[in-house]
Amino acid sequence: MLFVLTIIATIFIANNVVNSAECRTVKQGAHYSSMIPFHGLKSNTTISTRIQFTTSSARYLFPPTESKGELCTISWNKLWGAGRCGYLTSNHKDSDRFVFRRVGNCLRYESGYVIGENDNCPDSNLIEIAAYAYDNSLKPFEREGTLLKEFSTRLQIDIWYKVTLIFEEIKTIYQLFDNNDQLLETQEIDHRQCKDFNLGMMQDLYFGGQCPAPQAVSVCYDKA
Repeated sequence: MLFVLTIIATIFIANNVVNSAECRTVKQGAHYSSMIPFHGLKSNTTISTRIQFTTSSARYLFPPTESKGELCTISWNKLWGAGRCGYLTSNHKDSDRFVFRRVGNCLRYESGYVIGENDNCPDSNLIEIAAYAYDNSLKPFEREGTLLKEFSTRLQIDIWYKVTLIFEEIKTIYQLFDNNDQLLETQEIDHRQCKDFNLGMMQDLYFGGQCPAPQAVSVCYDKA
């Protein structure tokens, strides 16, 4: 199994040497941007990528007929990260990821439904991000403030940023930089001690948790 994953990872890395910058899209009604959601293996203790949000990342809109529209809007979408504690460990057991969502105060809600958008909302092109970790199967969305920590910095569309994860034995450090490598903000999440804390599968763009994408949603990635 590990040999097969290594071969796939080698092909993935080779392809990305040729094609560095890439915009990935989750199609309407989907969660993943690819039919084969495998993005390689990591063993480094520090990993980075550059990301750029598109207009679709900040403007996706659930229809007024969706009974979970408000819940789906405030849910976090997975941006990028990696697992911990071994190559075959599930991301739902031990992992660290940056997550994102559109700014919700530009919308109007009623009884859980999205009933409209506010005109001329100043935050309509901004993105919220957070540090989001599973730790020994404990769920981040049930432990805000410990396994889910929001960044105060809101990101703009069509601008490159760099995100970095630093894996340590009992914690992971999340860093956000501008495109000039100036540090904007840092978050830290404590983890259980485990063997091979630096080993894991790479994690990439995934929309939802509660709902699939209501429209096509794209994010661009480049090497750091």
